[in-house]
Amino acid sequence: MGYLKIIAAILLWSSLGIFIRKIGIPNEEIVFYSSAIAGFLQLSLLTLTGRLRVSFKSDTGSYKLFIFVLLPVFSLVNVLLFYYAFTHTTIANAVLTHYTAPVFVALTAPLFLKEKTLKATWTAITLSSLGLWLILGSPSPHEWTSLNESERNGIIAGASSGLAYAFIILVVRKIALHYSSLAVICAQNSVIALLLLPVMLQDRVFPAHAIPYLAVLGVVHSTMAPILYVQGFRSVKANEGAILGYLEPVGAIILALVFLNEAPGAYALIGGSLILLSGYLILRSKTGDRR
Repeated sequence: MGYLKIIAAILLWSSLGIFIRKIGIPNEEIVFYSSAIAGFLQLSLLTLTGRLRVSFKSDTGSYKLFIFVLLPVFSLVNVLLFYYAFTHTTIANAVLTHYTAPVFVALTAPLFLKEKTLKATWTAITLSSLGLWLILGSPSPHEWTSLNESERNGIIAGASSGLAYAFIILVVRKIALHYSSLAVICAQNSVIALLLLPVMLQDRVFPAHAIPYLAVLGVVHSTMAPILYVQGFRSVKANEGAILGYLEPVGAIILALVFLNEAPGAYALIGGSLILLSGYLILRSKTGDRR
């Protein structure tokens, strides 16, 4: 059952690009309204279950810095860059470049988590860099110049969102033992909504036509999927769940092909495969090291 919950969450997340394309409003508005909806829903759940006060208790004040400052800021940067990538390049390129995150984690974990860097890490970095280069333009100078500036910016934003997501992983690892998953998600969405509130108070028209999409993003992508994902890990090993996570790019590419008629090119498929392979090598090496 745990595997099915994780796969269900991943498949829900893989549809994110479709909603971003269809919603038709600025990215900051998407983030604000979906985060506000999710934060309100999660805060209500914590209140109704009587877990609100207990959830945010911590013996160490520094952990509050992680949950109320670092995690929301990194999450906001991650989602804005990721949404930008969705609207400036293909969904395949946006998702595949975002999945450089495991490589960034391998590079930063020794500094922040005191984890040693394995030899396989450098192989993974090489493969990921080559994969990103193939997606950006391929070996052919003519095909390299065929990408316009908007598409290149979208791909760069996708890779940058992967870096931000890597820092999210590091922060979550720091606070995982001190807060419940629902509390972490609630704090993240609530603070993001507050950070964007000054922007939203400017002269903006409420996007009434986008309410159904925003409701789905808030309820499904920002609440249901994370809860399913966390529940799945109660019976699934961490490395197994992480490997299942690589179903998301596959799902995103299939959905983009079906709903948006976006067929990834040969070099994009090869480059994306190398990026995914690099992440798998890191996960496998960590598993082997534990043995």
